[in-house]
Formats: sequence, structure tokens, C-alpha cells
Amino acid sequence: MKIAYMGVKGLPSKSGTERVIEAIIKRLAGKFDITIYCDADYTPAGTHYEGVKLIRIPSFKGRHLKPIMLGILSALHAFFLGNYDLIHMNGVENCFTLPLLRLRYKVISTSHGTPGRMPLSKWSRIEHFLMQMAEYPFLYLSNYVTAISAMDTEYLHDRYGRNVIYIPNGIDMNMPVDDEASHRELKRLGILPHNYLLFAAGRIIERKGAHILLDAFNSLDLDMPLVIIGDLNQVPEYEKRLKGLADQGRVIFAPPIAEEGLLYGVLKLCKLFIFPSIAEGMSIMFLEAASLGIPLICSDIPENASVLGDRALYFRSGDPVDLANKIRWAIDHPREMVRLKESARDWIRKNYSWDLIASRYGMLYEQCILGWPVPGVDTNTPVKSSVVRNKE
Repeated sequence: MKIAYMGVKGLPSKSGTERVIEAIIKRLAGKFDITIYCDADYTPAGTHYEGVKLIRIPSFKGRHLKPIMLGILSALHAFFLGNYDLIHMNGVENCFTLPLLRLRYKVISTSHGTPGRMPLSKWSRIEHFLMQMAEYPFLYLSNYVTAISAMDTEYLHDRYGRNVIYIPNGIDMNMPVDDEASHRELKRLGILPHNYLLFAAGRIIERKGAHILLDAFNSLDLDMPLVIIGDLNQVPEYEKRLKGLADQGRVIFAPPIAEEGLLYGVLKLCKLFIFPSIAEGMSIMFLEAASLGIPLICSDIPENASVLGDRALYFRSGDPVDLANKIRWAIDHPREMVRLKESARDWIRKNYSWDLIASRYGMLYEQCILGWPVPGVDTNTPVKSSVVRNKE
């Protein structure tokens, strides 16, 4: 069975949707014949990925033109030159090419964060409107639709009356940790192990809530720095705002860490991992921090609470005063934080394995291609967020 993936920038992954797809194809490449359409800037010439064919699409400049042309040229290549049993489209906003693709192919589409449910953040009102309009081809032209977030699943079902299959993101059960490299990195940054607060994300954009964390941190008299790891260049105005908020003597901005062992090592050595997002799809970084057994403080948005339940310390989303109070409480109550982190670690490792999640995608591919039900695949029961929370 031949599967082509679209709506991703390419491989090897650096963050976001690409990390999800990389985790899935690592586990399915031996079972399916897999092709991935890539942005030529993201995936350098000569890149080889075992068991996967990479088709590099010429890259265009411009924040708007680049993803649009990647989508159009990928769809044209698949339509005229491709030979697949199924297209797996990723990202609601990329579904504008489905009217063409559905003339030849069956399509499964996945929401990694539904535009209509997200704040404006880095988008203008016009951009937000156009992206929300892509929900129509996403829902009505796909053979099956999936969502990584229980909240998106509920939103799409309630708004459009369509059944959406909830398949969350996951974690690798054998996450590599490079202790030696992570200690060297901390020394380079001038910080001590277990004596820094940490927030990390692939892209530091407004909905990730870094400004809320900085406001909270500035109000605390702590003898430890705050480290923020991630790409600040996505929205220049927001980058300028964050650097204006930061206490230059106590806040360290670091670029994204591509090497997994180093990243996980830096995570494991922090005092507290703080996840202040205002809105999310389903953050892999959030799952990974929990699975590593790191003390967590996170915003009480449903996307977080539906995953961890009472296994984390929450603050009121958007409230820096409450976040500051929770940081102080966590530092003053280490035993309680140990109990929470161990409970969160065990829960995530039991319920969010990439092996389990990849197998669900594999079964869905077979059902879509073969045209008859496959045991273990339920495409008819909508997921309610309350059900997800209560099953804990």
C-alpha cells in the first residue's frame, strides 16, 4: 500500500507537525510504501531517510507564498505524476488542495490545531478567516478526518456535525538522554543543574504564553534563572516584546535544540518545567516533559487538563499573578511536586506511546484503502472532552 504525506515541511524533523509524522513513519515504513513531499529549503539535497521516498518541492520566499506553493506544487505532482493508494494530509489550513486531490485519491486529513478554535496569535483577521474556511474541505472532502486534540475533536463535531477520529500525539518509550552533553550545555549557558526554570517550544509565538511566564518571573525574587528555548524569529514584533520584558540578568533565551538527547537532558536537569500556553493542539514537548518525570506547572487550558487530569500543578491561563504564586508554591513543596511528576510520568508512558498511536494510523489507512471495517478502528463515535478527562 502506497501512502503519500503532505502538509509537512519535510524530514528530518525540527518541531511541530514534522515531529509527529516522523514518529509515525518510523513505525510504519516497513509496512507501507511511504512518500513525503518536502520543502527543498527544509530538506537539503541528498537527505536520505530509510524506507521513505522524499520528494523535494522547489521553495518559494515569503511567509504566505511559501506554504501555499508547497501545497499547490505537491498536489500537482501527486495528481499528474504520483501513484498512491492514499494521501495523508496534515493541517486543516493545507486542505485547500483537496478538490484536486480527491479527483484521484482517497484522503485522510489530520488537524494539528484547528484554526477556528485558535486565537489570532501570529495571523491577521483575514488570514485567520481564510484558514478557518479550510475547515470545510477538511471535513467534507476527506474520506476520514482525525484530530490530535480532544478539544478539536469536540469543536469540529459540535460545529459541523461531522465525526472526527481522536488520535493524540505520543512519546517514544525509549527517549535518549545525553547527560554529558547536557551538563556541557548548562556550563556554556552559565547555569547550574536543578537550579533553573525552563520553558521550551519549537516556535515561540504568542499563544505559547511566554510573555505570561516572563511577567510572573519578573515578580519573583528567585535566585535562579529562567531559560526559554525555541525559535523566536517567527513573529519579530513578539520577539521584541519578549526581549523587552526579560530581565537580562536572569532570563536566558536559547535557540531550538535539534539533538534529542541534548534537549531531553536539559529538560531533565531543570528545577521546574513551565508550560504557559494560551491555546494548543496537543504539544509533544508537554508530553515529553511529563514522560521524563519533570516537575510541571502548566496553564489550565482544556488541552492540558484533558491529558494529565490531576497529575500536574495548574495555574489560571493568562494570569501571571497566579502563575507566580504556583511557582513559589512548587519550590516550597518539593515532596508534593515529586508525587505529581511520578504520577504524570506513569500515566503518559502507559497511555501515549507512539507505537500504539502509529498502529492506530496504520489500521485507519488499511480501512480507508480496502474499503471495509478493520477491527480496532472506530470512525463513528465522537469524542467528548469530558469523556477523555473522566477516563483517568
